[in-house]
Amino acid sequence: MKKFLKNIAIFFAIVAVVDFSIGKLFHYLQANMAGGRTGAEYYICERATEDVIIMGSSRASHHYIPERISEDLGISCFNGGQDGNGIILQYGRWKMMSKRYTPKLVIYDVTPDFDLFENDNERYIDRLKPYCYNPEVRDYVCSLYPEEKLKLFSKLYRNNYKFLETLSDILHNGKTTGYIPLYGKIRDEVVNAPENSERHYESPDREKCIYLKSLAEEIKEKGCELVFVVSPYWKSLDYDYSAIESIAKELNVPLLNYSKCPLSYNREYFEDSVHLNDKGANVFMGMLLNDLRQLFAFCG
Repeated sequence: MKKFLKNIAIFFAIVAVVDFSIGKLFHYLQANMAGGRTGAEYYICERATEDVIIMGSSRASHHYIPERISEDLGISCFNGGQDGNGIILQYGRWKMMSKRYTPKLVIYDVTPDFDLFENDNERYIDRLKPYCYNPEVRDYVCSLYPEEKLKLFSKLYRNNYKFLETLSDILHNGKTTGYIPLYGKIRDEVVNAPENSERHYESPDREKCIYLKSLAEEIKEKGCELVFVVSPYWKSLDYDYSAIESIAKELNVPLLNYSKCPLSYNREYFEDSVHLNDKGANVFMGMLLNDLRQLFAFCG
């Protein structure tokens, strides 16, 4: 019996050492060797000190060009948009970033599917798990999903979805501003669809709205400026923005809605119905920069 217990203890000790070692290895790789999205994720969470931070989903990462903001306004900028994610992820990132420094301006690109409407919120915490060594992030994740508390002791578990992505991004090491340009053109069948044929009116997600408000309140408490932006959609898409309009009005946060601006009617500017291509992003930047100059003195 003693031998059996000893073997069990040795087994669990080996598992613990392997778990710890591989977790440390991947943290090192993410921090020092990975480029691509892995490098950008680590940068926004642990190293960013730019004056302007972009937050949001893929519409943030593909629509906002930090170089344009820096060149035109004379202030540094980093794009922290994350494909397929919204406020659940971005609020956790803000908890990390705001402990380190306070930017001058946060531009939050609102995508209703990821920031306002109900869907599977649990999937949004995956990209926060590798950073659960940070007490703020760990507490936030566990407040959302208490069952994660024990699982997060495992460094392998925290990084399991990131293994292949991290290894791939080591091959793409290099400095990034977070902007990911698109160069495609919108398909004919989308262009020829009747305007407003895809209406999206859904009940707002209470949890998402709570964290949007918390993000806005905390940003303002830090003395940082915030602007909510709805970047352009192709003309056939029509969303309900009443939830974000209500939050913006309640907290006195500017809301710039370009969802049906002149770009929305020109196919040359779109990769698909929800994403601008690089040409469209550059035109959109000119519109946004003009409005930022009107809103904020330091953007003059």
